[in-house]
Amino acid sequence: MDPARRKRKEEINKPPALHICFVFFSSSQDFLTQLVCNLLEEGNALFRDREWEQAVREFSEGLNVSHYATAEALQIPEALLESLYVNRAAAYHSMGEYDQGVKDCDKALKVCKESCKALYRKALCLKELGKYREAYNCTTDCLLITRLVKEKTNQAQVAFSNPLSSTHEFLQACSACFPRTGQGIYSFVHKPDLVHSCKRDILLCRRKTGHPSEWTRVRKLPSWTSFTGPFVLCKDLGLCKYGENCTFAYNQLEIDVWTEEKKGKLDRNLLFETEADKLDPVNSIIRLLQEHKGVFIFLCQECYDSKPRLISKRSKDNHTICSNLDARHTFEANKCLAFVVRTHSVNYSKVRPLGVLCHLDLCRQAIRYGCLREDSCHFAHSPLELKTWRVQRDTGISPEEIVKVSTNYYEKQELNSSKQKGNRSPNMKMKFVCAQCWWGGLISEPDKALKYCTAKARHAWTKDRWLLLVRSSEKSKWVQVRPLPHAKNFPMQYDICTQILSKRKCNYTGKCTFAHSQEEKEMWMYMKNNDLRDMQQMYDIWLKSTTHNRQADGAVLTQPVPEEKDIVMPTDFAEPMSGYHCRLCGKHSNGERQWQQHISSEKHKDRVFSCEGEDEALTWSYRFPGERFELCSKWEGGCPEGVSCDYAHSPEELQEWIERRDFLRHKLAKAREDMLIMPDEFDFGKYNFLL
Repeated sequence: MDPARRKRKEEINKPPALHICFVFFSSSQDFLTQLVCNLLEEGNALFRDREWEQAVREFSEGLNVSHYATAEALQIPEALLESLYVNRAAAYHSMGEYDQGVKDCDKALKVCKESCKALYRKALCLKELGKYREAYNCTTDCLLITRLVKEKTNQAQVAFSNPLSSTHEFLQACSACFPRTGQGIYSFVHKPDLVHSCKRDILLCRRKTGHPSEWTRVRKLPSWTSFTGPFVLCKDLGLCKYGENCTFAYNQLEIDVWTEEKKGKLDRNLLFETEADKLDPVNSIIRLLQEHKGVFIFLCQECYDSKPRLISKRSKDNHTICSNLDARHTFEANKCLAFVVRTHSVNYSKVRPLGVLCHLDLCRQAIRYGCLREDSCHFAHSPLELKTWRVQRDTGISPEEIVKVSTNYYEKQELNSSKQKGNRSPNMKMKFVCAQCWWGGLISEPDKALKYCTAKARHAWTKDRWLLLVRSSEKSKWVQVRPLPHAKNFPMQYDICTQILSKRKCNYTGKCTFAHSQEEKEMWMYMKNNDLRDMQQMYDIWLKSTTHNRQADGAVLTQPVPEEKDIVMPTDFAEPMSGYHCRLCGKHSNGERQWQQHISSEKHKDRVFSCEGEDEALTWSYRFPGERFELCSKWEGGCPEGVSCDYAHSPEELQEWIERRDFLRHKLAKAREDMLIMPDEFDFGKYNFLL
């Protein structure tokens, strides 16, 4: 029995006294609804196992709980009641009790008159009873309702994708046909008759009636995380000093569009697409990947939900368990869909399964502080989760298909990227260093005469005693690049060594022909595509392409630099790894000791309060709170201390300070709950006055 089903049975089989306690001390409606869901799911599992009588008992128990809730004036969703009656009718049909099946279908139709499942199941039972005329009527009603529902759904989807269709018009443009002619926000000119290949990356909008009638640019919705109020116009509409980064609206049309986008009712990417494009699951998932710049994968849910969070994928050695060898969870039964974004850090966002009770709207608590109900909440906890649910609802695509589409798209992008990189020099800095010093943890370059290295040992500088180091623009660490492995037939693409990915160290005794880093992989691909066999050739091409001379930083003939230790820290690499993961910093830790060092660092504790990376600073109108939550006695006449004053300079600023203090306290409490702060940590330096 899988863990999810075992947990469900434990919830169902709790003693009655414990159920009563839950009803009195928690939300009664939520508890009973969850209990009915568990009974329905357990009945479905028994039905799949062909245990008809046991399934009937579970469905009947679910209906009994629903009747009890109705007697207590508690509302159970009609969709659950309909499913219980229809599924019990299916079990009766399998048992040969066709009369009971017809009765349950009639009860389901009382709950939902347009239930196609009930009509279909009733037709099957009537057919077995020899009532062919009634069965035929049920079948025709089912087909008619299906057609009407499909038409209504199509109309609703059109209205839902553009709730402003009755009052606003939209048009796509680009910087060529909608150029800026001056400095202000009103200096754009529309050129509809310009003959060009339009990129269609600018959204234009105007009202169908009234003023203004000209096309107006609508910027993209800012990345909100904690702001829940209405949008307002920018005070400096002429020349705003924040320019395109201003989080206030520049016109009323932006307010109209942003408001609907914030609610999740309008998607500008779907405004100009046909109905066939909207219902295409592959294109819908690819649009999500392009918009959010990430990839869908499966992770172990037990590890992901643990505190602190652990990232574990499917084990490469044993595909039935997760890569967390300390827990060894069954991966197939515990896997969850997640979205990974790789920039200078790695961020994960879980996408929960779309259920019957899910509401296609954002959870306000999750957006602001973090939802306390977690997975039991029926609202989406992120814009990405909401969009993924909509794609699943509209197209019926499964999580497995989502991951497959994402993987194929990512592999194609990697292949195209590697082909393009073969035509230009890699965007990296390069230099030759002493191999003996590098193996000892030092970086030393040659002296001016190119005879010895600059270390105290003064190793001889010969071709067989130096190696090439590279450093990409995204990372701050020098990485060794070995010579290109010689082969008669070079591979289409080099792969990274699996031991490096899993253990961070290659134990192969010979010369490993797999890349040991992403930088080495890119360098080898460039050398292969440009027919380069020697590292000196690669270095000379890089010098020419970057227009550096040999006295520039990173060249061979640089001035001697002080010796430096080369300490490899796994958290410096923005690559998905297994182990502890900090959602605030987007960093991985490969062990408990390193994790404790990370969450005890001052930089991490500052991140808890500053919310860096979450655009939280853009949502506040006034400065960061001072130490005195009182009005300044000189604020009306102009305080001479200005922004350095510890007192508030207006009632509005004081009110925001109080709200911001409460917000940061909630953030700290959530961080403690998620074990992102050490239990005995109470010193937060300059933020202590907020506590």
